[in-house]
Amino acid sequence: MELLKKLIPPAIFLLFVLVAVEISFRIYTAGVAAVDPRRMHSMNTLMRSEFVQLSEYPDVFFELKPDMDGWFRGVPFATNSRGLVDQEYSLQKPEGTRRIVVTGSSWTMPAGVKEADAWHAVLERQLNEGQPEQPVEVVNFGVEMYGLREIIATIRRKALQWEPDLIVAAVTPYTGTIVWEPEDQPQYLPERAYPGFESYTLAALRSMLGLPGKAPKNDRRRHSGGDQAVLEQLQRALDELSLLQSETKVPAVMLFLGYFPLEKFDATLREYADEKGVKLLHGNRIFPLDAEERNEYQISNFDRHPNERGHQAIADFVAEEVRTRSLLESAD
Repeated sequence: MELLKKLIPPAIFLLFVLVAVEISFRIYTAGVAAVDPRRMHSMNTLMRSEFVQLSEYPDVFFELKPDMDGWFRGVPFATNSRGLVDQEYSLQKPEGTRRIVVTGSSWTMPAGVKEADAWHAVLERQLNEGQPEQPVEVVNFGVEMYGLREIIATIRRKALQWEPDLIVAAVTPYTGTIVWEPEDQPQYLPERAYPGFESYTLAALRSMLGLPGKAPKNDRRRHSGGDQAVLEQLQRALDELSLLQSETKVPAVMLFLGYFPLEKFDATLREYADEKGVKLLHGNRIFPLDAEERNEYQISNFDRHPNERGHQAIADFVAEEVRTRSLLESAD
């Protein structure tokens, strides 16, 4: 009994230290979101959140639920009545309006910034400056963790219904690594996760020691075939975009996003895209290569998605490309 009494104070002190370390590490990694349980639970992958459901289309796989309102990656997150992270639009395009549909993954959805600050929303405002007589709508179909299959299928199954004048398929280096699964592959969503109940300190220690975590690092199967497999999947996506252009007479472009140029694919993809008649937009060349300078464009050292400044830079680039290449005019 006497021994137990002696052990209680150091045990309480150790517990206090562990709690203090956990809280400090949460604040360090998640910022002010660490003090709000709702926002801590939002530090999730989309597929393990309450925002998604299986799609009726096997090749789309999963999609955002409509009319959702909550938090994701520490910021307010909402979907409209069509399940898009965007404002409401009528399905029928208003007379005299030009419409761009954008598809993509987390850089487009977006993850970690408010919808109003996402590049698609900024792009729409920029394209409408000074030309009220011919408004432009930019409708966003981005969903985190979409691979090339889901991006192409979203265009075919959903985006074309919106009478677009231009299709933008945005891809990141991660997008091309997700395996293009056959349509008959069984589809299921992973179990929902609650990050607020998990220890960030233990997760960091596991990562440092190279130990497997409780949950997988991602919820999509990535290609084991290396660079060649990724290149072949990108070429397959260009094939599909070329076919879409032929079928619909709507111009399509592939927009590369990310912090680094794709030197190993660049020449091959440019030649292939030219052959297929699909334009490439190299948005991955707009960010500085220096790590310190690049930090100004990303959410944090732990979340490398673009912040508001990064989304602004992407919007500036795409707006300039749309204007200088007359991408909307080519739809005439």
